[in-house]
Amino acid sequence: MRRIYISSLLILSLFLGCSQEDEAPQKDAFIFGWWSAFCTGNCIKIYKLENGKLYADNLNSFREAALITYQADPLDAQWVPIAQNLENNFPQYLRNDPFAVIGCPDCDDQGAIYFAFENETGALYWQVDTDPGTWPEEIKPYMESVLQAIDQLPQD
Repeated sequence: MRRIYISSLLILSLFLGCSQEDEAPQKDAFIFGWWSAFCTGNCIKIYKLENGKLYADNLNSFREAALITYQADPLDAQWVPIAQNLENNFPQYLRNDPFAVIGCPDCDDQGAIYFAFENETGALYWQVDTDPGTWPEEIKPYMESVLQAIDQLPQD
């Protein structure tokens, strides 16, 4: 019985000794945008903010590739503040629930909004319905700003 107690204390101290900072992935890139599986034309507008530069995807749909790929050349620097604003204001509500799916993204061919924080070890991501009626109150203003940003940004 004493061995179990001591083992339990050792295991507990191991977990308590780890800081949350060590467990939280470091972000190297912020990714955001919109996609739709069943549209015609350009069905994806995804952007990646990395090292102070903003890149647009180079796809027309997710059907073209299993992974999102980006253009080699960044967009003009004038667009970077829009993406930085979205990253800086990313809601705590979403941060508290990585890998969340809000609403029913693209269930009715309405598309989905996508977010991710990526680094070399992996990604945290979210998918959100484009229907404002499915958005929790805590993220409505942010989601509206995301849709406005996506409409403003060029898709070279």
